[in-house]
Amino acid sequence: MLRTLRIKNLAIIKDINTDFGKGLNILTGETGAGKSIILESLKFIGGERFDKTLIRSGEKKVIVEAIFEFSKPLLILKEYFDEEEDLKEIIIRRELYEDGRNKVFVNNASFNLSFLKELSTYLYNIYGQNDQKVLTDKKSQLEILDSAAGNSELLENLKRISSEIERTQKELKRIEELEREKEQRKEFLEFTINEIEELELKEGIIEELREKRKVFQNSEQIFSTVRETLNLLYDGDSSLISIFSIIENNFQNLSKYKKEWEDDYKKLSEFSPFLEDLAYKLRDFAEESDFSPEEIEELETKLAKIENLQRKYGETEKEILSHYEKIKEELRKLESLEIDKKELSEKLKTLENEYHNLARRISDNRKKSANLIEKNLKKELSELSMKNAEFKIKFIKSEEKFSPLGNERVEFLFSANKGEELRPLNKVASGGELSRIMLALKLAFKDNLTDTYIFDEIDSGVGGKTAENVGEKLKKLSLSSQVLCITHFPQVAAFADYHYKVEKEEREGRTFARINVLSKPERIKEIARMMSGSNISEAVIKSAEELINLNGR
Repeated sequence: MLRTLRIKNLAIIKDINTDFGKGLNILTGETGAGKSIILESLKFIGGERFDKTLIRSGEKKVIVEAIFEFSKPLLILKEYFDEEEDLKEIIIRRELYEDGRNKVFVNNASFNLSFLKELSTYLYNIYGQNDQKVLTDKKSQLEILDSAAGNSELLENLKRISSEIERTQKELKRIEELEREKEQRKEFLEFTINEIEELELKEGIIEELREKRKVFQNSEQIFSTVRETLNLLYDGDSSLISIFSIIENNFQNLSKYKKEWEDDYKKLSEFSPFLEDLAYKLRDFAEESDFSPEEIEELETKLAKIENLQRKYGETEKEILSHYEKIKEELRKLESLEIDKKELSEKLKTLENEYHNLARRISDNRKKSANLIEKNLKKELSELSMKNAEFKIKFIKSEEKFSPLGNERVEFLFSANKGEELRPLNKVASGGELSRIMLALKLAFKDNLTDTYIFDEIDSGVGGKTAENVGEKLKKLSLSSQVLCITHFPQVAAFADYHYKVEKEEREGRTFARINVLSKPERIKEIARMMSGSNISEAVIKSAEELINLNGR
């Protein structure tokens, strides 16, 4: 239930802090006193859009804070709070700044607006003249029926299965399309795989081949330089290695006489193998390198093929080989399409069976609840001065085969007068009739989510005796739930457990709204005002007192 509501800097409200009680809470006041602002603040707490122009002139932000109490933990918050008390007492604060920024806090933790909207369904239900579209909208009508039928968990599972069916159907369609293109695609993949495998790619091969081509292209100059270098280094009469060998031997002899020469000899002896190795490399190159025209052509062909792969699949060997692995995997999947198709077909069949079984349970629940609602609603409407009213819930087969909402849609049909044909509710019911139907629905079944109901002038468009009947029904609903009701009817206000008056005053050139819970003498005076306006006689006072004693506390 809503325990406390605080509003700061909202339109004509500077700062009010009001506690509400169990049972029937009635709010009254003259037109323009600020009752609608109270209602708007509750919608604001529920995450609805809010016009920043309603920020009180001269202020930077609006603050609305509400404290809700629950008899058992609110499970929607379980993943955010550890303490059980944090799940039973919920403090919600929302702030709106003049630059349009919003801040939302639940038990002092920051949340976003979308979560607040989801949470609001557990906090309260608001019904007013502008909310009557809920009754006339076909989707909302189905939601009302499902709420009465307790289908929430079943529908969550149906929605999940419906999504899984859609995903599986799409995957099957993709496989069937692949099957149609399978042979052509397979041929292309195999060609690409062979194209890459033929070149025996490995890390560094491109650079190695390009270097080899450079040698081929400059072979004459290279061989001339190699022969000259080999002659100077090893083959000539006065080769560097033979001269270096003499120098090394001389330093070996000198090393016996001086430590410094011994160190020099060690360095020379380390350099000698390097010169010999260099000579062997050059000699091997000169002996083994026989660049035939065929070999040069083969190299150019291979490099041309690699460069073609680079243009298609990537600049480096790594990128080309990565593409190679991907197409090998694709080929493997193509070859297993038949198995995949069979598995998916079996999965789809299982999902469809699960869907039909679940949809049948949901439909059965709906039809049972529809019968109860029709029966109970006729009784409730009769007691709301609509004795000849007829109400029926029509079931329409869904055109969507695996809809997340089940196998059917519904439409509320209504007739206000005897002998009239049942027609869609939105085409025949007046505003006053819709208000009473909404109240009757709340009495015909209870929501499973919240115990707080807020009615904004739900008695609009009804007469005096009917208004008294509305008051009786609100009182009846308040025996098991908290009810807040804004009304202009004294017959309704007389049933209040707690009666609040919203009024405004001017101070220092500014308008201020305030809300006060009324004592019994104050209630009598307020109901007298509602009965006769500003001209309150002793007789009216007495009538107001009798009305309260008869219907209220």
